[in-house]
Amino acid sequence: MNPTESLKSQLFRMTKVEKLQNHFGGNVNYMDLDYINDPIPRMPQWDFFEDGDIDVTKNNRFSYVPAHTHSFIEFNYMYSGSSIQYINDTKTVLHEKELLVMDKDVVQRIDYTNKNDILINIIIKTDSPYEDVFESVPQSTNEITQLIYNGTRVNSLHNNFMLFDLKDAETPRSLMNALIATGMNHSAHRQESLRFIFSALILELPNLITHKSINFADSSSDDLLPVLKYIESNFATTTLSDVSSVFRYNTNYLGNKIKTNTGKTFNELIERRRLSAAQNLMLKTNLNLTEISETIGYQNSSSLFRLFKKYLKTTPSEYKRRVHPKVPKYISNQINSKKLKNP
Repeated sequence: MNPTESLKSQLFRMTKVEKLQNHFGGNVNYMDLDYINDPIPRMPQWDFFEDGDIDVTKNNRFSYVPAHTHSFIEFNYMYSGSSIQYINDTKTVLHEKELLVMDKDVVQRIDYTNKNDILINIIIKTDSPYEDVFESVPQSTNEITQLIYNGTRVNSLHNNFMLFDLKDAETPRSLMNALIATGMNHSAHRQESLRFIFSALILELPNLITHKSINFADSSSDDLLPVLKYIESNFATTTLSDVSSVFRYNTNYLGNKIKTNTGKTFNELIERRRLSAAQNLMLKTNLNLTEISETIGYQNSSSLFRLFKKYLKTTPSEYKRRVHPKVPKYISNQINSKKLKNP
């Protein structure tokens, strides 16, 4: 079998998680995340970076991926098929041989993927200095290197993402396949090879950008970062007046500052955060609509109904029926078992 066919066979082979999700339709919580107390979880680094700063994994098929943020920069490459993703609640259809690059604080969720939808996750550790990871590529080389460098900064906005089309670009496609093959096979000198291939890839990408949403904020926006993090953590209970009081801002001034820097009003940020939280609670818990409404900060389910109608053009009940399968309890326990932590 030639290397191309060998890689294809490896990627289409079903994992333990995929077998369960395909059979029962339930999303496997193999990271054992607590969605009730943290409805929009931050994906832990786990053992992704046991041997270095870059890792390659396959997204598990046959289910939805709940809304989450990252503690690392992520490259999503559509090896086969397609996937519908929502990046900061912006709908994005990722087609075969297209690449999505996300900063570490974007909110991402993915619609149901089928057997032909092979999505590869290439993740970059961001708690190491950029120069330590890519010593041969200066951070000012292009917008991709700037995004990666921005991801290593503590005092910076991390809501950036870019889309690339590799369909007609033979060299980047070859580099991507080499990166996947190297990352999926834990051979000697794996990390050195990954850095070399990845550095070559990011030098090839700039001319292939099809869409971008980037904000490499300077230090003048640093004072907004704790405000945005506070809103993210307290979306169920806080108001603009509350936030203004906590950070000692004039309410109108803060509202305008948020709109200027994020492109969304305070109320839009809160609503979109509540929507993502509600979707996750429907997918990952057995809470009823009243309990979900209370968890995300509404006094009754009427507000939840209006939220879903506004953004999803459907009702909460219809959405829950679509995404929450009826899984037997003993299987549900197996699906959420820590034994599947390394599928």
